[in-house]
Amino acid sequence: MEWRPDLPRTGPEPTLGGSASRGPRDPFDDLAEPGPIPAAQADRRNVRGKLAAGWRGLKAAVRGDSSFFAHFYRGTLVGITAALLGINQWGWCLLVLAATIVLFAELMHSAIDTLAKAIGDPETTPRLKTAGEIAAAGVLVAVVGAASVTLMVLSSRFLELLGWRL
Repeated sequence: MEWRPDLPRTGPEPTLGGSASRGPRDPFDDLAEPGPIPAAQADRRNVRGKLAAGWRGLKAAVRGDSSFFAHFYRGTLVGITAALLGINQWGWCLLVLAATIVLFAELMHSAIDTLAKAIGDPETTPRLKTAGEIAAAGVLVAVVGAASVTLMVLSSRFLELLGWRL
């Protein structure tokens, strides 16, 4: 039976020589690292624990970065405009997907910035600064894509209301 940190040890104490009767117990056995835990057993939290961790992470990201409020404001304006124009369900799906991609990119940017600040000072360490800039570029790509989708969905419906055939 393989030893795992969450289970107590049972059976004879292991020794470097193999058998317990070969001599004195090695004092460094307790310092030995247990074998790797399989990936399927690495995170044994239940669904509620995972949701709670995700919620805490979302709160930390929103509280630590003001750009979430800017995205929320713009998203609210897009939602109100879409509702007033009477966007169909496929248009709503595209708008929600675009907004989700932008928020995901912002979360990844916040996570990378947090890790960079934990490792060192991003302003004085070029690689940490580059990592933050790459994460910001990811947000930029997501925002440009979302803006394109939003423009296409809203403008096509607006042109339909004006009588233009597309």
